[in-house]
Amino acid sequence: MARASAEQDEFRLRADRGVLVLYATVIESLGWATAALLDQDIELANRVIADDKKVDDKCSDLTGLIKDRLSEATVDPDELEDLIAILQMVPELERSADLAEHIAQRTRQDLGGSISPRSRGLIQTMCDIGIRMWQLSSRAYAERSRDLSFEISEADDELDNLSAALLSEGAAGGVDPKVAAELALVARFYERLGDHAVNLARRSAAMAAPKRMSALMALSKRHRSVQVGGDQEGPSKSGPISRLARLRLVPVDGGFSELFRAAAANASECAEELRKMVVSFDQIDEYYQQIRTFERRGDQITVELLRRLDATFVTPYDREDIHALAEELDDVVDDMFSAADLIHLLRVDKPLPEVADLAETLATMASEMVALIDSLSTREGARHRLERIEALEREGDATYRRSIARLFSGEYEALDVLKWKDIVQAIENAINQIEDVSDVVESILVKNS
Repeated sequence: MARASAEQDEFRLRADRGVLVLYATVIESLGWATAALLDQDIELANRVIADDKKVDDKCSDLTGLIKDRLSEATVDPDELEDLIAILQMVPELERSADLAEHIAQRTRQDLGGSISPRSRGLIQTMCDIGIRMWQLSSRAYAERSRDLSFEISEADDELDNLSAALLSEGAAGGVDPKVAAELALVARFYERLGDHAVNLARRSAAMAAPKRMSALMALSKRHRSVQVGGDQEGPSKSGPISRLARLRLVPVDGGFSELFRAAAANASECAEELRKMVVSFDQIDEYYQQIRTFERRGDQITVELLRRLDATFVTPYDREDIHALAEELDDVVDDMFSAADLIHLLRVDKPLPEVADLAETLATMASEMVALIDSLSTREGARHRLERIEALEREGDATYRRSIARLFSGEYEALDVLKWKDIVQAIENAINQIEDVSDVVESILVKNS
């Protein structure tokens, strides 16, 4: 037992060191990328861009280390939960380093020398807030703290406001359309860096929370010890432990799989309706009403899932994962409804080609999500679906960047730019939510493998 505990402590130190090195790398890259952009320092920008490959390698090494540990029989329930949490954090750390690299890339386009003093000030302030958020998030992980999330969320709200201000600065009259498009992308990069810092802090807070898998495991061990070593003729045979041993402690589904499938199918149908809506502007009212119906149905399914969760003593998956999956599936539909609501409210009449592409990607991802939810029961094809969703999310990011570039190209009037910008953002949010769903499903699959 002591040897197992020593191995666990040694591995925890190695894993924590790997995570904190990645945190430090993101913080450093964000600062350097911003300095390179504002100072037009090509050499520094190239260093940040080159270092991104090293971050990818570190993420791969850490993932391999954790998967090796998961394959060992000595992993106890407490450690298992922490390993899953770290495994979920690694992709967010990698994506965040990618965002810093994207900022550095703008230096090669001479963006820093083409923007107004106000835009420069906004970018520097966003960098300062972003670095503070990441430092707090790193501290939350190192200390396993649940007390820093509120401070990080407040800073994220401030960062979102600055992002909106930078977008407005780009949309102002007299700004070169190409510069405006790049400013919109830079604003989005900083905003997403803030979002990742918030998400990572939440995962650290979850790691600090009381463990949920230990109690049932400990109870099961007590049952086994009574049955194997206890006095079968004594009081224990009819005592409370013996009676508990006869209870069914094996988790049962209780209808959760059916409800998850219903939620995923509802989201997929909603995505298909949105795809039709953005290419056909002569039936906006009909499409809007149908999407609104899907949104209400999604809310009903979510309520039923959470009610069932509250009423079920032994759940098929970790309670936190069930709650997270229910909420993420609901958020996918909410974001699609937001996009439809904007189209219906703003009465856009000139289609944006990239929006049709984004909606197509969203519909494809939603279809893959249905198959991924099915894999929770069948355990078949999950890895392929996870990889497919990740690849589609990257494709969606590329389409989003093209749409922003087109909006600020000078082809559209300022009012149309403002309308489509919010619509594009809502669809991209839905795409990101599907990737969040896949992260939760991956956590469930690993925990129950």
